[in-house]
Amino acid sequence: MKLKSFVLFVVAFSNILFGWGDQGHKLINNKAVALLPAEMQDFTKWKDYITLHSVDPDNRKKDDKSEAPKHFIDIDFYKEFNAGKMIENKKDLVAIYGDSMVTKQGLLPWATLDTYNKLIQAFKDKKKDAVLLYTSDLGHYVGDGHQPMHTMLNYNGQLTNQKGVHARYEIKMVDKYIKEIEASITKADVKKINDPFQYIFDYIANANSVQPVLLDADLYAAKSAGSNDNDEYLRLMWFKTRYVTEIQFNTAVTDFASLIYSAWIEAGKPDLSGIQ
Repeated sequence: MKLKSFVLFVVAFSNILFGWGDQGHKLINNKAVALLPAEMQDFTKWKDYITLHSVDPDNRKKDDKSEAPKHFIDIDFYKEFNAGKMIENKKDLVAIYGDSMVTKQGLLPWATLDTYNKLIQAFKDKKKDAVLLYTSDLGHYVGDGHQPMHTMLNYNGQLTNQKGVHARYEIKMVDKYIKEIEASITKADVKKINDPFQYIFDYIANANSVQPVLLDADLYAAKSAGSNDNDEYLRLMWFKTRYVTEIQFNTAVTDFASLIYSAWIEAGKPDLSGIQ
């Protein structure tokens, strides 16, 4: 029994670290590449690859211990954020809280910016493998930054007696209603981003603001369905969160596409047909 409980714990714990789940991440990467501006249409030839490899960062966590903190930031851990003046410079944050604590609370915004800068360089170098690697990774980190539970201290309902809400929402519910989410993504307002770092922090702060909707919906659905582990719970969870979930997915697609577009512009708009 102890072994069985341990296995179940490991499975549950691994689930809460998987962003939007495989289907969600693949949808974001696929739609973002498909909806790039006409001047980048040559890029769409790599859409299937970037879709398939959208989950590579999650898979790397098994072998790379430095990978996991890149997928989240418990931004409301910081008193500065809660006071409306988040310290965005990592060195300044480390000077106050220490490197180990900042890492423990997650490195998502800095990992996203680092990957974005590497994508710019890959475009400049016209190296296909690097462009595909960093585009795929960037989409994953952008997707994580739009998943509210990857931006909050109470990421699994552990502080409000709602343990397991992370997987119930991002995997069970999203997977069940993925077709409806996909149907809601019909366009992307792609634009040049002049301050990527601020842009990343802004969408993370926006995602964090959604947390009360998700946590309240979980309580409502579980009470009404008599359980948090049946189809009625998922139906009611979707009913209560559909609007914000579709917004987060649509925004993730637009923001990811905008970052790809911006990286390409920053690299000097290299001829995509010449990237080998």
